[in-house]
Amino acid sequence: MVKLLVVNDDEMMRICVTAILNALGYEVVEAKDGLEALLIYRARRAEISLIIMEIMMPRMDGIAATKVIKATEPTAKVILMGHPDHDLLEVPADAFIYKPFNARDLKEAVRRVLQDDRPTSWVAMQP
Repeated sequence: MVKLLVVNDDEMMRICVTAILNALGYEVVEAKDGLEALLIYRARRAEISLIIMEIMMPRMDGIAATKVIKATEPTAKVILMGHPDHDLLEVPADAFIYKPFNARDLKEAVRRVLQDDRPTSWVAMQP
């Protein structure tokens, strides 16, 4: 089973994203912020196929966490989720999914990144 790491400080959003991914057949590990995500990813790197991470979080945001992860593991796959008012051109994520998004958008972004079925290294999914 494919294992994904979902990172979001908003418990309800984390629960919703996890429920969607579980219904699609993925196993999900959860983290509450970027620091917790780094700890989990470092400990379970071989198991985790994809990280889906909120941009704005306390302690360490998704952008900073993505940069740390990609610096040590350039092949790690990361989808950032959030609002389109952030400058993301310098962020080494594989995709960005705009909020609000629906289950279909999430499913498509995950499928495309896991299969590396992208015309470029950046996929922006919009509702």
